[in-house]
Amino acid sequence: MRNFSSAKRVVVKVGTNTLTKGSGIDMDYIRNLAGQIAQLHRQGKQAILVTSGAIGMGAKRLGLPGPITEMQTRQACAAIGQPLLMHEYHDAFAEQGLIVAQVLLTSEVLKNRKSYLNLKNAIESLLKMGVIPIINENDSVSTAEIGTAFGDNDRLSALVASKIDADVLILLTDIDALYDKNPKEHPDAQPIKLVNEISDKIVKAAGDKGSIYSTGGMKTKIMAARIASYAGCRVLLAHGREKDVIRRLLDGEDLGTL
Repeated sequence: MRNFSSAKRVVVKVGTNTLTKGSGIDMDYIRNLAGQIAQLHRQGKQAILVTSGAIGMGAKRLGLPGPITEMQTRQACAAIGQPLLMHEYHDAFAEQGLIVAQVLLTSEVLKNRKSYLNLKNAIESLLKMGVIPIINENDSVSTAEIGTAFGDNDRLSALVASKIDADVLILLTDIDALYDKNPKEHPDAQPIKLVNEISDKIVKAAGDKGSIYSTGGMKTKIMAARIASYAGCRVLLAHGREKDVIRRLLDGEDLGTL
């Protein structure tokens, strides 16, 4: 595995499955994640967090069982859950002496050059001020029907990483690596530690989404890696609940998939 300890700009994406414990968001995990990102900040690195979880948090507050599939209900859950999610991040990063900023995006922001440049300038300004940008899709207004949805936050994180010239994109998920077949269904599945080219075989090895609230899965992470690689950004994938996973990945430990 390569050593990425010299990376200056790091995008960390955490998914719903990793954030969730039982039927709701794991607040202890959020504090742990904030501590890991704060460590990057103390090392002089610039860190951007792309997070899921708003829909799940809103559904929990409303007492709705998953899956939430109806578009208007998903939008309502996102509108309720997003401020709750940001409140938790605000408190967790405040314990580390850091300020966070909320950035909600729709795909049209990145498609339009003027709005994309405005976004990039805003993120650059936040990073220079030592603020941690926390990015999520604006699920309250974005829909696939009108072409404003990213589809999943894996793709969003890859687009953000490529647009802001990140050195590394870290995808924290609920599985410890990419496998040659679904390890939940095939006990003999073997981990793929290094991917030099995203071939049809690699895409086929990826499975579908695995949570009642999430929209992603391993396949979306592979597609995200393809987007990021076009911009020269390396992608690291690992289980988000491994101890000190971000530091260990950047130090080149044989953990997850590169």
